[in-house]
Amino acid sequence: MNRRIFLATTAACGLSFATAGGAVAQSADAAQTLVRQVANEVLTLIRSPAGAATKQAEFVRIMDQYADMRQIAGFALGRYARTMPDSLKGRYVEAFKRFVAASYVSRFSEYSGETVNIGRARAGSGGYLVDTTVQRGAQPPLQVGWLISDRSGRPLVTDFVVEGISMATSQRSEFTSLIGSYGGDTEKFVQYLESKA
Repeated sequence: MNRRIFLATTAACGLSFATAGGAVAQSADAAQTLVRQVANEVLTLIRSPAGAATKQAEFVRIMDQYADMRQIAGFALGRYARTMPDSLKGRYVEAFKRFVAASYVSRFSEYSGETVNIGRARAGSGGYLVDTTVQRGAQPPLQVGWLISDRSGRPLVTDFVVEGISMATSQRSEFTSLIGSYGGDTEKFVQYLESKA
């Protein structure tokens, strides 16, 4: 992920959520409220003077609160979700969360005061798409769409579209390519995630 897309996503919420489809969120207001809450919490975390370990733990908490991490992690596996042994799935989900948190927290220093303006929420087949604009000082603003679904029973972030790129699809492409480089060995893939987290 290039720096511009990373900063847009981080400033918007800091989370690379990826799930397939889902029911429509309960209301446009609920979708916008969720986006505002997540954005505020992550921006507060970015500005915090706490150390990296503390920030990573807090980032995991935010992900657990605002997303179905088991489903997200499964979607990121692509076709390998069907072949991963049940005995490995618990380790994978935990490694996935720590990997995502570590990846973002390590780049928080690149944040330079971006702000997020929340726009309208539009109903679609996969939920509500909430438009946001990331203001970046003298640089042109970026448009980031948040897909919010209540498939789990409450509104959750399920995907972002940054500069026309779905973060869900991007994450899955990266992971399936990596697993393929291990000859489809998901154990080695999980070990890799654990080593990076």
